[in-house]
Amino acid sequence: MISEHLLGWYFSNKRILPWRETKDPYKIWISEIMLQQTQVATVIPYYQRWINSFPNIETLASADYNDVLKHWEGLGYYSRCKNIHLTAQSLGGKLPNTFHELIQLPGIGEYTAKTILAIAHNQQEVGIDTNLERIGFRLLGLKKKSKFNSNRVKKFLEKIQDKSKPGDFNQALMDLGSSFCQAKAVYCDPCPITAECKATLNDNPLEYPEIKKSKPIPTVNVAVCIISHNSKLLLIQRPQNKMLGGLWEFPGGKIKLGEPKENATTREVKEETGLIIKDPQYLGEVKHQYSHFKVSISLFYHRIDDISSIKIKENYIWTTMKGVDKFALPKANYKMLELFNKDISL
Repeated sequence: MISEHLLGWYFSNKRILPWRETKDPYKIWISEIMLQQTQVATVIPYYQRWINSFPNIETLASADYNDVLKHWEGLGYYSRCKNIHLTAQSLGGKLPNTFHELIQLPGIGEYTAKTILAIAHNQQEVGIDTNLERIGFRLLGLKKKSKFNSNRVKKFLEKIQDKSKPGDFNQALMDLGSSFCQAKAVYCDPCPITAECKATLNDNPLEYPEIKKSKPIPTVNVAVCIISHNSKLLLIQRPQNKMLGGLWEFPGGKIKLGEPKENATTREVKEETGLIIKDPQYLGEVKHQYSHFKVSISLFYHRIDDISSIKIKENYIWTTMKGVDKFALPKANYKMLELFNKDISL
């Protein structure tokens, strides 16, 4: 009954999304990775640009990673981009169509594998993310978040899944979670399955499941220096195995406790590049927030004439201001460039 009401509503009200116009496993895989912890409206232009440039696995596998990373720039969680590229290179132009094979691939977890199988191959799998799990908790009237209750939800959703339309069932729950059954807002009256929802019957659906208290977000103080030479800027590529791996940035790093920010700047530049700078020009502060911490960036600028002592372990390049656009940078570096352009003219 739940599945019948849900699908009836879905076929009349489903969102028109570019990745729903295909059953191509590759395109569904790309969309699902992009959609993780990212809003649909944000993903649509990224997905369309990606598919235009990399319409299939073969094209993606043969593409230069810097170009691939530029297409991902701004989506965050850059390890996902790296895993997509690695996976494409490991395949013979085709994604496998079994759960056991998919789950072995870099960056493909249980949710993604089951969602691909349900939508692209019509297999009876339920890919359960936080949205689907929340709906399950509310339908069953479960408050306590635990492995036991999560397993109950999993079995329940698998039991009520429409066996003839598993992909539509998954996507119907996704649309329900984005419209009527959100984490911080519910609209129970128009919901097609509200009569079956125990949380609604208890008159307090927002309490299902219980919300964990968020921890305070720490702030990291960082000193960064934009260095120019012959009207070109220095960019260094971050190591692939670190946060924001593969992206390009200006030299800098953490300010030690009690260390003046000017001292931190000269120290970090010397440690990262071998270059010795004196009295860098202070440009101002840049604030940025990641998922688990904030950064407060003290931004400096220094023009250098002699670069004979440069010694950098990672890939680096001197590029014009216009040329910066060819490289994928963290969002914070674009904020730095805005501040830089207000005060400096190369």
